[in-house]
Amino acid sequence: MFNKVGVGLGSLFLIVSGIIFWQSFSFDYYSDLGPGPGLFPRWLSASLMVLSVLYIASSLRGLQVRWGEVLPKGRDLLNVIMVLVAVVLFMVLLDQVGFIVAGSVMLMLLLMRSYAWYMAAVIAVGTSAVLYVAFSMGLDVPLPTGDLWDWMG
Repeated sequence: MFNKVGVGLGSLFLIVSGIIFWQSFSFDYYSDLGPGPGLFPRWLSASLMVLSVLYIASSLRGLQVRWGEVLPKGRDLLNVIMVLVAVVLFMVLLDQVGFIVAGSVMLMLLLMRSYAWYMAAVIAVGTSAVLYVAFSMGLDVPLPTGDLWDWMG
């Protein structure tokens, strides 16, 4: 008996990766400076297609995987939930308060489980500030400053 869920999920990933692979041809593979914007999505989607086919094949051979064996439990489940909450909160806050504040909140949530709150705050704010300076000033990549800073100044 084959694993119907595995075949279904593998097929879904195969279709999605095939669409992304097809769309990646609308971007240049090379640019004047080296790799173009089409390089990463093309290779990533091609790799995902290969992995999807391998997963479908293993599901057809009858290798059964139960959800209970795959999903994390206890502290590991809490870690997964904290990452999801932190990323969603980052996306919600980014336009309103900007990269430094949103990034600091996200990192603080992730680091508070391993460090004291004051150490997590120092690391989070410092990391967000360094990344902001590196990208906005060093690499000329504009990062959101947020409506909060527009209102204040």
